[in-house]
Amino acid sequence: MNLIDEVVGVFDPVAKLNRLRARKALDIIHKRSYDGARSGRRTNGWVAGSTSANSELAPSLTSLRNRSRDLVRNNPYASKVIRVLTSNVVGTGIMPNIEDKKTAELWEMWALEVDQCDADGCFDFLGLQSLIARTIFESGECIVRLRHRRPSDNLVVPLQLQVLEPDYLDSNKFEKLKNGGYIQYGIEYNALGKRVAYWLFKEHPGENSPLAKGIKSFRVVADDVIHIYEKNRPGQSRGVPILSSCMMTANDLDEYEEATLVRKAAEACITAVVNTDDSGSSIAPSSTDAEGRRIEELSPGMVEYLGTNESITFNNPPASVGYSEYVSNRLHSIAAGAGVTYEQMTGDLSKVNYSSIRAGMLDFRREVEQFQWLVFVPMLCRKVIRAWGKKAELTGGRIKLPARVEWTTPRFDWVDPLKDVKSETEELISSRKTFSQSARERGFNPNSLLEELAKDREMFKKKGIPYPYDTPVDPDKKDNTFI
Repeated sequence: MNLIDEVVGVFDPVAKLNRLRARKALDIIHKRSYDGARSGRRTNGWVAGSTSANSELAPSLTSLRNRSRDLVRNNPYASKVIRVLTSNVVGTGIMPNIEDKKTAELWEMWALEVDQCDADGCFDFLGLQSLIARTIFESGECIVRLRHRRPSDNLVVPLQLQVLEPDYLDSNKFEKLKNGGYIQYGIEYNALGKRVAYWLFKEHPGENSPLAKGIKSFRVVADDVIHIYEKNRPGQSRGVPILSSCMMTANDLDEYEEATLVRKAAEACITAVVNTDDSGSSIAPSSTDAEGRRIEELSPGMVEYLGTNESITFNNPPASVGYSEYVSNRLHSIAAGAGVTYEQMTGDLSKVNYSSIRAGMLDFRREVEQFQWLVFVPMLCRKVIRAWGKKAELTGGRIKLPARVEWTTPRFDWVDPLKDVKSETEELISSRKTFSQSARERGFNPNSLLEELAKDREMFKKKGIPYPYDTPVDPDKKDNTFI
């Protein structure tokens, strides 16, 4: 109750009672609401818009991309983050499991040769995967253009992949089309909202070359463009760099370390001030600066006796405190925002043991697998092999691709191999995991692995040597699976 309620009560007691009831009801509603949605002193500076994902990305994407690249170039921790994510997601490459031998051989002739699949002639398909993954993490997205070649180009399959940075996409192109479709951020949609084309530049708009000046974008049908990015919100048409949520923290840490370095340099400068009545006295060899002031230098191990009425005072700069704690806290924040562990980013293993690092790596591996199977494989690998298969069939190639191709991702190295192998064996014995699944998780093609095992056994058999790694059979034991 306040003064206004008291005044109202004097003239109209019923109105006073209604005011008290209304205020009580408001208090109950506020107590039931979310703290994060309340308005008050703690949230006065918290500005949160209700714009769409694309509206938030449009004014920020170029700056985010440029700053992310700058951090990767100049910040060792940001550079390490990109390398860690790329090496774990792609490793030495993600390959399909093709049972038909002729189809598999044709794929390997195209995918594993530098001068076949890469339009730039620098990588094979595995190297292109690494380049694409790095571009996604650093720039937020990557454009892969399918380049159809002529039979005279002497390719086993007349198709090549051209990897482009997202800068090639004309983000400033917006247009309402007569057929009911529209162009938004350089991506053309039909009336139903399906992507039908991309508007790309012929040259990189940031290229310091006369060819890049005044360039205009041109239309490329969506079937010839693979756009890979992690989609975090419904309707999001562009991707953001992985460092977006922690780039301010990384930049602040850079500035803090630079300021600390300058401060340490200042602390190392020892200054001595001599107080004396004799202007001609000296405690060390001296020189004169441009303004006529005398400057003396002290040398290590020097002992000098001062005269009468002389005293010397040294500066005593305050020592910096809390540097290690602050840097460690900021590095943990950067690692959390980038999706890697602190130990992976810094190489500091001084504070972990087997259990803690295993727990941290398990969570990291789940995120890596999520990106592999929900983003990288469906948005890149499956689209590439589908386009390759169609092109191979059109050019007379007799191929047999299954309706759904299984892919083998790079294996994760175990922290304690002996314990993990025993655990893996128990899962296989109890039928909780298949041989093919186990082989793929270890980075092997199940068919190729079985063929190599058969060849090894045949080689030992020809030499008259028993294969040393077969499980012994106990005739008195019914279950000889694991002895």
